[in-house]
Amino acid sequence: MFAPKVTDTITGISFLPPEPSSGLMAAINVLESIAACSVNHLQQGGYMSDTEIHGLLQSYHVHLTSGGSLPACRDFLAFTALHQARKHAVTPEGEVSRMQRVLRQRLHDEVHYWSVGMMPGRPNSLYESCPSLRVACSLLGCPAVLSGDDSIVHVASLNPVSALVASAWIRHEITHAGKQDPPFVFPFIVDLATWESLQQRHFSA
Repeated sequence: MFAPKVTDTITGISFLPPEPSSGLMAAINVLESIAACSVNHLQQGGYMSDTEIHGLLQSYHVHLTSGGSLPACRDFLAFTALHQARKHAVTPEGEVSRMQRVLRQRLHDEVHYWSVGMMPGRPNSLYESCPSLRVACSLLGCPAVLSGDDSIVHVASLNPVSALVASAWIRHEITHAGKQDPPFVFPFIVDLATWESLQQRHFSA
């Protein structure tokens, strides 16, 4: 019997828990759904044109599928920032910041900006409680930690869309495991340098 899809109500993106990343194509489908949702909001927000969208999504697909495994850098905003920075003569950090502003506005500020240093909590705290979430959070580029007691989870991401999908995934996984009631999950976006540092701390081993 197949597990039912879980859908994030804000982005409309669905995924198949608990192991959508167990197959390469399933993982790519989730990442490309996030990319498609992101470019739609970026286009609606005036950041890019219809012509740019097609080429960017095609390049991202090639980036994800050109090897036998997923590339180390698979976050759509990180990928896009490298491409767009060359065109706009700005740094990737500046490009990420521009896209984050557009996406946050389009998503009605559902995801807040974390600007008070590193997120509290041990990097492995959530993954020890629910091991499958290490795979999910790594796939989405969304480091997450238990903060305080086990009922609060903080999620960090470059992309607000990814953060919302990760939050829905985390709520489902913890509830599905039957260990506790659904946690309070708070998604945040961070700057590029902070995100890269968190990725290293959480997923380098």
